[in-house]
Amino acid sequence: VGGGVKFGYPLSETDSLSFGLSGENEKLAVFSNSPETYIDFVNEFGTNFTYGTGSVGWARDTRNSAILTTSGARTTVGSEVDGGGISMYKLSFGTRWWYPLTSTYTFDTHVNLGYAHGYSGDPVPFFKNFYAGGPDSVRGYRAYSLGPKDSQGDVLGGTREIVGGVEVLFPVPGAAKDNTLRMSTFIDGGQVFAPGAQIKLGDLRYSFGFGLFWSSPFGPLQLS
Repeated sequence: VGGGVKFGYPLSETDSLSFGLSGENEKLAVFSNSPETYIDFVNEFGTNFTYGTGSVGWARDTRNSAILTTSGARTTVGSEVDGGGISMYKLSFGTRWWYPLTSTYTFDTHVNLGYAHGYSGDPVPFFKNFYAGGPDSVRGYRAYSLGPKDSQGDVLGGTREIVGGVEVLFPVPGAAKDNTLRMSTFIDGGQVFAPGAQIKLGDLRYSFGFGLFWSSPFGPLQLS
């Protein structure tokens, strides 16, 4: 249970700042088949957490269109600090860049980085970890399936995240004049890492595939 408020302040036509304050109460329940890490966390820190979060962010958006993008970039930098029942902070960086190769082909690349750390000697709670895999992350993998696992194969998440990819967008064959339909071929990669684990690019997981994008009357839809 929680609530909050967030304000955005434009610095220019392309740049903006955001500020947020929120509060939450988390109640956890674990079971006999829960990951051992979760059970150990609850045994040490309890099941009830009430905390506040303050966040500050910056964004720059130079896209020529928010939906049918063919050129420009969007970059965001964010930070949040949790205090009270949880003592930690999170930092995030994300950028996505579109470049027109021809009048119909567009190159698209993106990178997202995340870092979380507990202060006052507290660990990052497992429910505040980063998770990767699935739509809007590394396509071709089950949602939230990447990263450290316990001996039973349960995904534990991590305190550091690297996700990125490259993509080429092009018209749907036979519908080249319909700019609401586009296809793509992509390579995604990413991973999350446990605290203290060495970050190696060789540990990243990759996928390759094709996508279909439709700017429908109900909103943008994507199938990969």
